[in-house]
Amino acid sequence: MRPKFSVPADGRRSSRPGRAVVQANLTRPPTAQQPRIAILGAGGFIGSHLVPALALRPGARIVAVDVDFDKLPPGLPEVERIQASIRDPGILDAITARADLVISLTALCNPALYNTRPLEVIDAAYTDLVPLVKLCAERKRRLIHLSTCEVYGRRALGADGRPSRRMDEDRTALCLGPVHRERWTYAAAKQLLERVIWAYGRHGGLAFTVVRPFNVIGPRMDFIPGVDGQGIPRVLAAFMHALLTGGDLVLVDGGRQRRSFLYVDEFVNALLRIIDRPDPCQGQIINLGNDKNDVSIRALAGKMVSAFRAQRPGASAPRLRTRTAAAFYGAGYEDSVVRIPSMAKAARLLDWRPHISLTQMLPPIVADYLARYESRVAGNPRARATAPGLP
Repeated sequence: MRPKFSVPADGRRSSRPGRAVVQANLTRPPTAQQPRIAILGAGGFIGSHLVPALALRPGARIVAVDVDFDKLPPGLPEVERIQASIRDPGILDAITARADLVISLTALCNPALYNTRPLEVIDAAYTDLVPLVKLCAERKRRLIHLSTCEVYGRRALGADGRPSRRMDEDRTALCLGPVHRERWTYAAAKQLLERVIWAYGRHGGLAFTVVRPFNVIGPRMDFIPGVDGQGIPRVLAAFMHALLTGGDLVLVDGGRQRRSFLYVDEFVNALLRIIDRPDPCQGQIINLGNDKNDVSIRALAGKMVSAFRAQRPGASAPRLRTRTAAAFYGAGYEDSVVRIPSMAKAARLLDWRPHISLTQMLPPIVADYLARYESRVAGNPRARATAPGLP
């Protein structure tokens, strides 16, 4: 199995056109001397919000690349869509030949895959992207790469090894688990690519910014098993799956892990500021998160139940059920308990500070899931059969 764009986040697969179609699209000459932005993974969760935001800008010229565009809104005449994988021969060469700026959103960013499909995770997060970094450096293309807060590892540690509260881009050590704990496969691959990007920036003239997102959530996130994907989605979709099917909300290791949730609209706003500030952001690694939304997964479950029942008052209250990480995700899984970002650099470089609380962001997210999935889940035996909280 070969990983492709944004399947990462969703676990979806789709057919793709032959190389002739891809080449025909790529060789279309530009019609204006406008900066061209290529977005890899444009059809995924983040891309489905970023691409429309960029398309609203005057003179926008966007090349959107992904294996499918199910989540990307229709229309958008400023956007050229190329249905392809970064593994297609010549695709990265052709894209970097045309683009002034490349934004890389691709990865297999689903914890359920890190210790079950580790080789695919490594390829998607590292191996497949090294050629992109090299091409951007050789051709003097600016690269904005989405890494992950996972690179910080088990906990926030200062350079002296002492625990700290917040994860700082320039001072926090990156402390991962042992090799046999394959849950850290994704973080290790992402960290190594960051080091490759950094080295090309320092020694190869690459213009870059690395972004470390902290738990970005919003509409169009992930999939519902048995409906449009298979396997275990990330926590938000897993909880919605249970709510839609009447199952229990499963808390891995009791839901004691804490995360700092950021709404996707504010995340996109920060990305737009990075795009618009190439000089201040050159050679920088930047956290994008919301340290005010630091809550436990158990608390998230409670808030999601409240948001769901506010929109479906007749729904019964689901149970919260605990399972061990090994039982839920399989052997080799472990996790960090707390992830709180330092926001000082983002505030300084971007003049940006998120404000949307978790309580404010959950109702539109729940409404989106209801609109997209409620009718498709009703009476769907596959959706019910794959719900982890049902017998």
